[in-house]
Amino acid sequence: MKFWRLIILSLLGFSLVFQSCKKDEEETKNYMTGTLKYVFPEFVEPGYSKSFCIDSLMLMSRDDGGPVGYYYTDAKGKRDTLVNGDGEILKKNFTISIHDTIATLNTTFSAFAKDDYYGSSRSVSFTIVKDGLDGDGSITNFKKNDADQSFVDERDGKKYLYTEIDGVYWMRQNLAWEGAGKAFKDYDVMSDIFGRYYSWEEAQNACPEGWTLPSDEDWVSLGKIYGESSSVHKDIKGLAGDIMGDLHFNGTKMWEFWRDVKITDKAALSVMPAGYAVISDGDFDFQELYKYAALWTADSDEGNAGLRYIYHDKDIVYYGKVSKSDFAANVRCIRKK
Repeated sequence: MKFWRLIILSLLGFSLVFQSCKKDEEETKNYMTGTLKYVFPEFVEPGYSKSFCIDSLMLMSRDDGGPVGYYYTDAKGKRDTLVNGDGEILKKNFTISIHDTIATLNTTFSAFAKDDYYGSSRSVSFTIVKDGLDGDGSITNFKKNDADQSFVDERDGKKYLYTEIDGVYWMRQNLAWEGAGKAFKDYDVMSDIFGRYYSWEEAQNACPEGWTLPSDEDWVSLGKIYGESSSVHKDIKGLAGDIMGDLHFNGTKMWEFWRDVKITDKAALSVMPAGYAVISDGDFDFQELYKYAALWTADSDEGNAGLRYIYHDKDIVYYGKVSKSDFAANVRCIRKK
């Protein structure tokens, strides 16, 4: 019994010594200095590509002046060594090419050293988006109707669907005219996905010829048909579900389910929760995607701008007053017979 106890104690002692040596060995490693400036657009369309020159990415260094290697890992996890551990350049360039797919992908650029140095990596995530409402684009579950009509904005050739409601033609999509406003997160590829975000001042002249911003009275008239009767500059109950579209963006359901809201889209306006933006010194801070839909009215209210908006958990089209220049929302244009 004593013999086995001595063996066990000896083994434990060896294990502790081994772990201590291993810990000391790990602690002797150093960190490289520098920053991996590996960047890629957050949103891209199929067919987009970007090439990188390895010379512009070799920004890591060792205190001892030794060589640093680099490798790239693509979205499928395949590793491609660009500079080996001896500092020999194997490939001077590499290219990321986007194929006809809709997804969010990740790639990684890494630096490594053969000995005594920790590696360093930087990953980038990007989302591939595609316009169109035919079921193959980023926005899916858009319900087209036999009564839909369409027109082309002569300024840029973009096509919009519209529907007639009590003698008023309403656009079924957010305006995407790029002559003003901003695209989501300032990526123009998103203009045809969520529409543009305009200040109220910009929105006054954003609609195509023959089309205008709806007045708040137009919204009240809409509520009398699909929601509950209300009055100008007051909330409209019971209308939100009838104008909300049960849409998906790249497979993600946009309007979250809430017991108090039944999405029917009876009015065929297919409103999406594209959020809004706060403008400061010309910069747009985009907020509340998937929670709010914010649409401009033509009304000026006590020096502020009239806004109609939906919050995801209530069947109400709210009325709000916001800054004419420091707030950005989407635009739906109307045309009267």
